[in-house]
Amino acid sequence: MMGHQTRAAALMVALLAGCGGMSPSPSQLGTTGQNTVAQLRFLGGTGAAHPSRLTGANAARSWMAPDAKKSKTLLYVADQGANDVEVYSYPDGKLKGTLTGFQTPSGVCSNKAGDVFILNGNGTSVEVYAHGGSKPIRTLDLPGAPELNCSVDPTTGNLALGVLGGTCGNCFVVFAGGSGTATKYTPSGQNGLPGCGYDNNSNLFCDAYGTSGFALFELPKGSSTVETITVSGASGLSAGSMQWDGTDLAFGAGAGPTLYRIKLSLSGSTGSVVGSTSLSGASAVWQFWITNNLGGKKHKGLRVIAPTFVNSAPVVGYWNYPAGGTATNTITTGLEEPDGAALSTKS
Repeated sequence: MMGHQTRAAALMVALLAGCGGMSPSPSQLGTTGQNTVAQLRFLGGTGAAHPSRLTGANAARSWMAPDAKKSKTLLYVADQGANDVEVYSYPDGKLKGTLTGFQTPSGVCSNKAGDVFILNGNGTSVEVYAHGGSKPIRTLDLPGAPELNCSVDPTTGNLALGVLGGTCGNCFVVFAGGSGTATKYTPSGQNGLPGCGYDNNSNLFCDAYGTSGFALFELPKGSSTVETITVSGASGLSAGSMQWDGTDLAFGAGAGPTLYRIKLSLSGSTGSVVGSTSLSGASAVWQFWITNNLGGKKHKGLRVIAPTFVNSAPVVGYWNYPAGGTATNTITTGLEEPDGAALSTKS
């Protein structure tokens, strides 16, 4: 059987063949130079994926504070440089635990029960942990490498994310109820789907590197047919991590420090870019998390949490949303190259 490192390297070689050899931007690379399959493809880099330093057998190193499970809300941060996921109290940011045994952990998302889904960025699986738990409760197999973020429908518990390479090519997948075997969707007119987000009504949206620029697709509630959404005002923008903010779709164009908002029409067939949020001081933001994003309130008291680098130092910052500006708080403890973040709230 092909080992994790060899398999990841082989996948990277296949994915990046003919990508043009463009060098990654230094501002979008972490201090260790470790990047996931999806990130390296996005940056146009060449070469093999950074080898994992740990495997699932090392999960015994994981630890969690005794009071973590009692905490109403925990912040999970995927640190691809350390190959760990750090767990903090929220909002004060005190380290409560470390989960180990990943293959370059990248995106993170959670469901309404507080279960946390962690993407193995240089693997082909999603590891699922209970709120405050130190061992995975199940593993979901992917048909390729995960892209930048995942999303869970608050009503059905369905998990969705973009997948790159493998038997999938460029697709997004849905796990019914957040378990079992994935259903694959491969819309035409795209070269990868880095971001997916469910809205309040169980409609799934995924942005894409379109063959003619930014592209947006929808899998409507209860449907098995993917529809194309025409978006105005997105010229020159690239796809990235995506999340529903309560009223609009937010996406991180080009993994940069600015988030953009798409307002959908009542018909659902069109949308337009209606605003942006600048995260001052941030560099690359691969995956962000917007708090209280499913309440339906119009951007009242929301906060965006973003792992990034500020002045070359790894941090997880809190910014007001959608105002942006200067971070209101930062976490620096225990971080090497933070990549994705999500809140887990115990039901």
